[in-house]
Formats: sequence, structure tokens, C-alpha cells
Amino acid sequence: MKVVVIDDDPTGSQTVHSCPLLWRWDVETLGQGLRHPSPLLFLLADTRALTPVAAAERNRRIAAALDQALQQEGLARDQVILVSRGDSTLRGHGVLEPVVLEECFGPFDATFHVPAFLEGGRTTVNGVQSLQGEPVHTTPFAQDRLFGFSSSDLACWLEEKSDGAIAAASVQRITRRELDAACAAGLPLLVDRLRRLARNAAVVVDAERQEQLTALAAAVRTLQGEKRFL
Repeated sequence: MKVVVIDDDPTGSQTVHSCPLLWRWDVETLGQGLRHPSPLLFLLADTRALTPVAAAERNRRIAAALDQALQQEGLARDQVILVSRGDSTLRGHGVLEPVVLEECFGPFDATFHVPAFLEGGRTTVNGVQSLQGEPVHTTPFAQDRLFGFSSSDLACWLEEKSDGAIAAASVQRITRRELDAACAAGLPLLVDRLRRLARNAAVVVDAERQEQLTALAAAVRTLQGEKRFL
């Protein structure tokens, strides 16, 4: 199994090590990355610097080339976990890019929206994204000229950024209570919860501690080959 990260700016690659970091995504280069022994493959797409139209097209090209590279390596889509990495202060094309990847590399049973960056003090509690305890919409990041937003509630943010295509009321949550229970008592309940997701459900994930994200990752791995998540 390979985790392939499409990174929208250079900062994400600074948080990982011992894996290939690709600045281009032709089929041959992607094939080399897939053959690398690391379970992680990072692609610096730099799409945050692009217009929405250009960012969407770059994601389409990457997905098409990745499909070809997988075929040449004798791999199937369900042997890859795809991650669309964005910004923990909610700037960038964080809704557009997953939508494009669903079109090009889906279908997925769910898209998990996990903007927490714990080392930087960015957490998600009760579905609300905060920076050092302050709702992120009250910080200067929310006034970004290109990527501004009005709510730190991620369900409302998804509705705002999708122009209503993702209704806030339809967004599901993996709560800290569920994740803490998985940390304390094991994965079966969390795995069952993820198994019930279907039709590319939009799912917001709470995160205050690394153990919670580790439990989520373990549950996703348990369902590898049975369910497809973005």
C-alpha cells in the first residue's frame, strides 16, 4: 500500500522524511516513486499558487498520470491511499481539489476533511477549526484576499466554499469521543463507523492529539481493499 500526497504548497513536505518528493508527475517519474520502498510518495503540485481553473486542471493531469503509472506497475487504485494536502488555516482550494480527484480517481466512499496541524497549534474540536484555541475565522488568515472565509465550523466552511454543493447539514463528523474510545478500547467500533460510509460522504474529523489521528489511520488501513477514502 502506498500513500500518495498531492501537496498544494511547499510547506507540507517539510513535515515528512525518508520518502520521495517529486516536482514533476510524468508517468515515468511517478513509476519510480511508486517503486521506492517508502510507503509515502509526496508530489509538490503547488496548486495554492494557481487559479481555481488551473488548480483543477493540474489535479486532473496528476490523477491521469498516476492511473497510467499504476497500470504500468501492475497496481490497482485501491492499493493507493490518496491525500490532498491543504492548509491548516483553511486557505487554498481545499474543497475544489478533492472534488476534482473524486471525479478523476474515484469513486470514494468518503472524503475526510482533517485540517488539524497539531504541531502548529491548529486543532479541530466539535467540528470547529482553531489556531492556538481561537476559532480560525477570527484570525487574519480568514481575511486572505483570495481564500477568505466566514466560519470556523468546518461543515459551514464546506458549504461556503462549495457554493452550497456540500450542504452543512449533510456533513458527518468523526468526533473526539469516538476517536478517544478507539484509543482506549480498540478499533472495532471506529472501523464499523467507517465501513458504513458511502457515496463520497463529506466527513469532518476532530483532532486534538496525535493518538486520535493514529487511531483514524489504523481504521482506514483496516478497511484497505474494502473501502476507498480520500
